[in-house]
Amino acid sequence: MNALKRNTSAKTVDGRSAAKKPKAKKEAPAKKSGAKKAALYVACALVLIIAAGLITGAVVGRSSKIHPNMSLGGIDIGDMSVAEAEAALRDGGWDKLDCGSVAVTLPGGFEFTVTAAEAGLELDCAEAAEAAYAYGHSGNPVKDLIAYFKCIGGSVTAADILAAANAEGVRARVDAALEDYDEQIGKGYEIDLEAERLKMIKGADKIEIDADKLCSMILDTMAEGGSSLEYKADISNSAEPDFEKLHEEIFAEAVDAKYDPETRKATESTVGVDFDAAKAKELWAAASDGELVEIPLTVTMPKYTTEQLDSMLFADKLGSQKTSYASSASGRATNVELAASKINGVVLNPGETFSYNDTVGKRTTAAGFKSAAAYSGGKVVQEVGGGICQVSSTLYCAALYANLQIVARDCHHFAVSYVPWGLDATVSWGGPEFKFKNNREFPIKIVTKCVDRQLTVEIWGTDVDGSYVEMTYSASTAYDSTHPNVAVGTRATTYRCVYDKDGNLISRNHEANSYYYYHDEDIKWPTPEPTQTPEPTQEPVPTEEPIPTEPVINPDETPSLDPR
Repeated sequence: MNALKRNTSAKTVDGRSAAKKPKAKKEAPAKKSGAKKAALYVACALVLIIAAGLITGAVVGRSSKIHPNMSLGGIDIGDMSVAEAEAALRDGGWDKLDCGSVAVTLPGGFEFTVTAAEAGLELDCAEAAEAAYAYGHSGNPVKDLIAYFKCIGGSVTAADILAAANAEGVRARVDAALEDYDEQIGKGYEIDLEAERLKMIKGADKIEIDADKLCSMILDTMAEGGSSLEYKADISNSAEPDFEKLHEEIFAEAVDAKYDPETRKATESTVGVDFDAAKAKELWAAASDGELVEIPLTVTMPKYTTEQLDSMLFADKLGSQKTSYASSASGRATNVELAASKINGVVLNPGETFSYNDTVGKRTTAAGFKSAAAYSGGKVVQEVGGGICQVSSTLYCAALYANLQIVARDCHHFAVSYVPWGLDATVSWGGPEFKFKNNREFPIKIVTKCVDRQLTVEIWGTDVDGSYVEMTYSASTAYDSTHPNVAVGTRATTYRCVYDKDGNLISRNHEANSYYYYHDEDIKWPTPEPTQTPEPTQEPVPTEEPIPTEPVINPDETPSLDPR
């Protein structure tokens, strides 16, 4: 109890509570209030300083003169107007700020060049003076104030002036180069097809390039007259690449470009790429961090790339023939020109066969064909479509000279005048037919022209070896077997002679046999001697008509030159 009383009595001294004694000390609130006032003063001072700085920056940024301590090419242009600086540069013999070009090398050996011209940094006196003025007159008070103090300190370089002139030009060139870089070595590896190497930098999953820093380095190099710089990047250690996965990613088989009949262009070709994953691991293990690892590639180029094939398609005239239809009647001329138009532009891919009847179609008046003279059944008759054999014959010659495979061909019953013996090809709806095959490596195209009643048929394609064809023939007169002295026709044998580009004979092959009958009026039969007719002794008995005999050839006779 006494203790409790002491505790209780201890709470009052001189009639006041002991708990109220601390209130007598008011020093702490007074100090806090003073600190606030001091902070307020500092803040106000800073505001005034900043305001003064902004005002100063605004003032210097709007001045009409170049900041002090600036020079170009050793010529002082500080504290001058743009016009004065231009005159000073000119008077000082300074013609042009020639920054030349800078070759930049990035990690992994990637190189690109920045020229002053493409960066917009070839400055004449006027442009250089404007660039000097632009430095520290950007309109941004803070930047302009910093630039001003830098000028006062004498640390402004020609690179700063270049940046003020056209920093965007350098940045655009750098951005374009870095985009290419990311597509190649920036993603961790580069495929160098020309060197046949897969290039990787050990210890770099992905290399980061500071574009701003690189631009500054280029500007500095240009300003100092340098011609090259190497950018060093931070490379951090990383685990060994998964070479099996990388192999799956870049492996490709070579694919040749081919002609696409729908687009009439070459398809996309592919370069074959392969490498030995086990060998890659060995090379990687033997390299140090930051070292460029070059892994051998097996590169297989396509036989024809897309660009090569596009340039080769239909580039060469392989064969052609010209015939005249100047003496043809109007209807026959119409038929020649109509048939020629129907085969014009036809494209045959390798291995495809051309059919004349299928392409020209049935000769009818509804199709536009006219009635004209034609050979039919060994006679000259008027027939719808007469004259179209001149087109098939002219095409036959062109196909021979293009060294194409002939699939079906028949000669006329009578000789024609527009091509030599053995080089004609007769056609009729339902047969006979004329066909040839594109046995070449590339597609071919038929081109026809009808000008001044001259028919020209050309076959265009790709000449791979410069070889060419010459056609020769031998001819002999055929005689009647009953009357050995009566000429009834002509036989012709044609040969296809193939020469190389130097004129050396490669082959001479039999092409075709042709037989042409003479017209009846051209055959000179002997006049029979008159004989007496005996009186019949009994009723005559009918007999079979004699069978015509096959004409025989006399090889010693001079070949007939019948132009029909």
